[in-house]
Amino acid sequence: MRIGYGVVIAAIGIALLAGCTPEAPENDGGTGQPAADPTPTGTAETTTPDAPVFAMPELCADILTASTQSAFDAAGRDLLGGPDGRYGEDYFEDPTPEERAGGITCVWGDEDETATTVIVSVAPITASNRSGIVKALIDNGLVESQVEGGLTYARIGDDVSAPAELHVIRTESWISVVEAVGGEERFQQATELVDEVTAQVYAER
Repeated sequence: MRIGYGVVIAAIGIALLAGCTPEAPENDGGTGQPAADPTPTGTAETTTPDAPVFAMPELCADILTASTQSAFDAAGRDLLGGPDGRYGEDYFEDPTPEERAGGITCVWGDEDETATTVIVSVAPITASNRSGIVKALIDNGLVESQVEGGLTYARIGDDVSAPAELHVIRTESWISVVEAVGGEERFQQATELVDEVTAQVYAER
């Protein structure tokens, strides 16, 4: 099964100590001089968790939780495209933009109902390809917004002709979800899937 990508998408602390009052300095027993500070018995250390690190997944099974994949199965959404999908990386006639960037694209859906299709992609980003990716998203009419740690490019779409899309661009990653049809409900699902994928591919090291 080899179809066009465009065809499918047309049918992303520190605890504070309170209540401590400093004590007056002790003297040395009559000399009037402050006594030396006692030798500290220990040093409190504050540790900061390492920032999450992006790890490029190899399989579609690595980008969504088992519960979401089970829910897709129950709804008749099979894994059709992607490295471990029914049709592998030959689902589309040509590589997706994310695949051309070195990533993977995974397609879940019911082959008999195009409207059920959801396309989830993850790709690495480098300084050399970032500007081109961003330009293409803007040229496609997606709306740019800023989020913590990155930028989003979105389209809510409608249930007639425009798919729901959400792309999140960070320094080292591109995560995208494209729903076959748009509207508030499908866009909300795309948002939840992007958050889920982010949690899967970023881990504290």
